Amino acid sequence: MLEQELKNIWKNSSETAQISIETDRLVKEFDTKMTNIQKKIRKRDVREISASVFGILLFSYFVYEIPFTITKLSCFLSILWFIYVIYKFKKSNQKNSSENLTLPIKEQLDHKKQLMQHQLKLLNSAGYWYAGPSFITNFIFIIGLENPADYNWTNSIAENLLPLTFNAKLGTIIGLGVFYLITIGVHKIAAKKDVQPILKTIEDIQQQLNNSN
Repeated sequence: MLEQELKNIWKNSSETAQISIETDRLVKEFDTKMTNIQKKIRKRDVREISASVFGILLFSYFVYEIPFTITKLSCFLSILWFIYVIYKFKKSNQKNSSENLTLPIKEQLDHKKQLMQHQLKLLNSAGYWYAGPSFITNFIFIIGLENPADYNWTNSIAENLLPLTFNAKLGTIIGLGVFYLITIGVHKIAAKKDVQPILKTIEDIQQQLNNSN
């Protein structure tokens, strides 16, 4: 009986040691992946915020310069959308930066899991809050463009850049539609390729830690 108990103790201790080694390996791999993806998130957030600030300045100029009423309205809507985008990515950046390394590893993992779940939701819903509203405001902008001569408006740069003819408007709208569909696809791929594997690794480590207790 004693011999069997000793064997069971040895078996259990060996299994615990193996789980500990496996957990250490997973944690090291996870730390590397997490560091890389957090860098990517920070770069993306800064890039999107910077682009939105530029967009606000650009469309503020359009409001001042372009005389067409509907196009002016779309510019105001675009500015509001840019402000919303800045809010979304600043919130993402704050979540990505708020990290307390003094917490126990299980709590750190819970925090990182919440961060990745937030990023997954952000990327998968990009069609609703990112691509969709932007396409709609740009569509209104293009549809609202009228004949500059009717308003005695002359701006050689704008006239060369803006799609003022029907064919130019149609081509621009189709081009924007394709662009935003690609944008949605890129976000979906990033969610599947970058975020979901990290979430899977977090769940694996959490499972290993539970098994070791």
